[in-house]
Amino acid sequence: MTLSPRGAAALQVDVTSLPSEPIQAEITSGAPSAAAGRRVPWGRGLLISLLAAFAVPTGLGIYADFGDVSATLGGFQWNLMPALLGLTALNYLVRYLRWRKLLKLASGQTPGLRQDLLVFFAGTAMILTPARLGEWAKSYYARQLYGAPVARTAPIPLVERITDSLVMLLLATTGLVLFDWDRAVFLTVGVIAMVAIMALRHRGLASLLFRCAARFPPARRLLPPMEDFHDSSRLLLSLPGLSWAFGLGLVAWSLECLTFFLVLVGLGRPMTWELVIQAGFIFPVASLAGSLSLLPGGLGVTEGSITGMTQAIIGAPRSVAVASALLVRAVILGFGFTLGLAALAALTRTVANGQGHGQGHGQGWREQQGLLVSDRARYP
Repeated sequence: MTLSPRGAAALQVDVTSLPSEPIQAEITSGAPSAAAGRRVPWGRGLLISLLAAFAVPTGLGIYADFGDVSATLGGFQWNLMPALLGLTALNYLVRYLRWRKLLKLASGQTPGLRQDLLVFFAGTAMILTPARLGEWAKSYYARQLYGAPVARTAPIPLVERITDSLVMLLLATTGLVLFDWDRAVFLTVGVIAMVAIMALRHRGLASLLFRCAARFPPARRLLPPMEDFHDSSRLLLSLPGLSWAFGLGLVAWSLECLTFFLVLVGLGRPMTWELVIQAGFIFPVASLAGSLSLLPGGLGVTEGSITGMTQAIIGAPRSVAVASALLVRAVILGFGFTLGLAALAALTRTVANGQGHGQGHGQGWREQQGLLVSDRARYP
């Protein structure tokens, strides 16, 4: 795809105007920072990630031979593309519903649909940031547009990553039994996820941390947002919160596995229940490997894992394995990233025009909720 000079300039403006310092400043002070209008280094990192995204197909093309991969892609059943895009759109819609439900649980906010859609899909432009850390920009924009406190919404991406890991392990369970893969890594990931849930919910551990922070005047100002973060985490990781996060996450990841299944069918594999199980094992395991790598979007690791497992488990030739990895990633990542850039452009214009509320943050929000208590009284 070739961008026009005007389109390239627009892309540069959008991705280089992302917040990073403002988020930190607002967590600690509860007010918009003066850095909100400055450019920050995330945009440069995104551009580097885009270059890496183009490097991955090059490397896989060298591995499988460009001519063979091109011929395989030419034989793909392109009449399946509308179904693939429909499944992907439904996948992102389910993920948005999860965000909206968790946002209401964490902050009590029920924002307008247009604003909330912009905030969520702007976050999908952050897919290509390392470990998807850029998704925390949603907390900044949620604060700017409809006043959701950053400290209350910041746990949402963390809870999503934890429950996504558990969902991917669940989806891979059948394949683990049938294909006799080493279970040690999967058990380790599951244990880490469960420990993270217990640590974030543990009142005693949080109280100890708060008491230690209260002894140091420079850290004392962090106590209100730290409390908000912990309270929000406990709500999100309660049984209702986990049920919504895990249930909707299961639906979303199942749709992605089905997308990969249809890609394999489009490349000539027979439509059988065996292929459903194989796709349902390969895609979540490869995605989990990409997540654990902490690379931007799991680039390289996810595609390489899909390629290797498709050859080892399905018995597909190199060209088919590479083509399947490129197609499924282009559909899922490309759809979200493109839509995210459009949402980000609209969102930055909205914030720049001062159309957000910017209310209900920091100490004022805590007073409204009756949560503000003297630090000395609380942490003697």
